[in-house]
Amino acid sequence: MTASAHISESRARNLGDSLPPLVVQAERIAATVMMGSHGLRRAGPGESFWAYRSYAFGDSTQRIDWHKSAKSDETFIRDNEWEAANTLWVWANLGPRMAFKSHLAEETKRQQAEVLALAMSALSLRAHERVGLLGSGRRASYGRHVLPQLGASMNEGNDGVLPRPATLQRRSTALLVSDFLEEPEVIATALKALAESGMRGHLVQMNDPAEESLPYEGRVEFVGLGEALRFRANKVAALRSSYAMAFLEQREAVRAIARSIGWTFTVHHTDKPLTSTVLALYHLMGAR
Repeated sequence: MTASAHISESRARNLGDSLPPLVVQAERIAATVMMGSHGLRRAGPGESFWAYRSYAFGDSTQRIDWHKSAKSDETFIRDNEWEAANTLWVWANLGPRMAFKSHLAEETKRQQAEVLALAMSALSLRAHERVGLLGSGRRASYGRHVLPQLGASMNEGNDGVLPRPATLQRRSTALLVSDFLEEPEVIATALKALAESGMRGHLVQMNDPAEESLPYEGRVEFVGLGEALRFRANKVAALRSSYAMAFLEQREAVRAIARSIGWTFTVHHTDKPLTSTVLALYHLMGAR
């Protein structure tokens, strides 16, 4: 394990009660994923100035900007923008559908979607990349203050409607986490607009296992998000096969949309650990 991994783990363990629990959980997942893994794209050799940041253990003293440091009590590193430096825009669906939790899972889809988005943000921030909230209208930024801000503002104006393209910074990547149960035409329109703006992207479909398997027996009444939508099945097991087929058809339609615009598609079930999905995304984003 590297020294930076020890530092990251210690920092994640000692965040305390000053940060929202979801942010603390995301930091811990990010620290776990970083152990033994190579970093994502980061600041590095390049021709264009990117930003100043505080000197940290492991930094070369040759990169210290003595002129900037002389004006402050801190020692500053001058980072240039590496060719692969990236801006990550995250969005998690926080609409009413995401509040669902069956007896097969311990957390709602919304809780896991938020933590996953924040964990990926934490990994990007540790790689000195900019992170922003897609659809918020705010600029992406970097630094220790960004993750708590994201955690506090993720639900602002977020009613589950797929986001529109943001004011982009160079080399932008989008991460969208949702159940993606809208009509495929609606999803295609929103995603193509993001892709045409120049974004690369990754989709994570967040599903409760009961949504996929319909593991109920006997007479069951299904209640929609609106009171007018109700359906009573006298023998729900008889619906299981056709339901599962329709659900998988929806998933494959979204997967095909992602493939058509050159984006990746990953599925996460809320009864499974988030760490494995975050690790898979970490390597996907690093490779691209």
